[in-house]
Amino acid sequence: MVVGAGPGGSAAAYYLRRHNLSVLILDKATFPRDKTCGDGLTPRALAILDDMGLLTPLTQIACRINGVEIYSPDGHSVSSPVAARDARYAYMLVLPRLKLDNLLLEHALASGAAFEPAVHVTGVTTTTSGVTLTCVQDRKTWTCSARAAVIATGANMRLLLSMGALQEAPPTMVAARAYYDDLNVLCDRVQLRFDGVRLPGYAWVFPTGPRSANVGAGYFAEGHASQRGISSPTEAFESFVLHSHLHDTLARARRVSKLKGFPLRVDFLTAPTFMGQALFVGEAAGLVNPLSGEGIDYALESGRIAAEHLARMFQQADFSTARFEEYDTALRERYQNLFEFCHRVRRTFHHPFWLNVLVRLASRRMDLKLLLIRIVLGDQPAPHSFSYWKLIKALLRPH
Repeated sequence: MVVGAGPGGSAAAYYLRRHNLSVLILDKATFPRDKTCGDGLTPRALAILDDMGLLTPLTQIACRINGVEIYSPDGHSVSSPVAARDARYAYMLVLPRLKLDNLLLEHALASGAAFEPAVHVTGVTTTTSGVTLTCVQDRKTWTCSARAAVIATGANMRLLLSMGALQEAPPTMVAARAYYDDLNVLCDRVQLRFDGVRLPGYAWVFPTGPRSANVGAGYFAEGHASQRGISSPTEAFESFVLHSHLHDTLARARRVSKLKGFPLRVDFLTAPTFMGQALFVGEAAGLVNPLSGEGIDYALESGRIAAEHLARMFQQADFSTARFEEYDTALRERYQNLFEFCHRVRRTFHHPFWLNVLVRLASRRMDLKLLLIRIVLGDQPAPHSFSYWKLIKALLRPH
């Protein structure tokens, strides 16, 4: 049983079917449906999509991105080709979630998974034979049972709270985005911007076509308060549009969608990754990069990890608590160090001065430029030790 038909849930369902396991996907929405997001697919995401057999059809409908630009609070920029450890995926794609999620779901269904839309899963309980899900559909309540479940409900924490997996809602990043047409200057680069935004936070411009883009801004609801008293994602977005150096680019552009706000869970370091006979994937496990807000790649990756872990459990007929704990261990080994590093870097560079220094140094040093881009894209192995002074010394070391 998979709860949630986003990237994490659909990937998990697809990989479970590759192991010939029966899968039913439940989702509260009827597809295709929109999902508020930045829409970027990083090299990490492309690798999973390629393994799923989806990369070629995606490249035919998505906007290909070959470069990344990072803007400091004072408007200085550094640009670089998209950096990736695997040269086959040294680019990005941007595709609205309305299309991406539907394509992923259809791929899972083509592999043999079943799907039931418009189902609100309100409870998951562990039984002697697996899990029982309480569902509401068309105002009728019914239950269904499975040997195990994958929970892929994104930032919606209602189910996890009802299960007791979360005792309270963790702190989140909040953001807002809108789509624009007729931008004055646009190319095959994504922009990550720290000008005109509340820190710690960032803004983005992700091209969706030759003159169209997904534009958004977000901030973390912790740390230092905004100098402009920003208290909502809508205010953060409007402040960015008004105060950033992007203002001239957007001057004659048309906003062609509603401005939509959304939360992002970035609490993987302390988040539960399973409960009873249920595994959590993607944002349901707090797997959103605390530096960039990127979560699609982690959703796809953790969906595959969860499916392969469950397949081994079925093969060995072992559904003991120890085996579910091994899933948590697998995620910690893969992501814990990276997320600790990203949280520390974010806290270090919450001040405009240090962000200005970092971007200006990176513009003069290719090694630092590539390191910065790879960290932002989640493609750089994080160092096992980190200190403020070590980082400053590295930045100031002559090339």
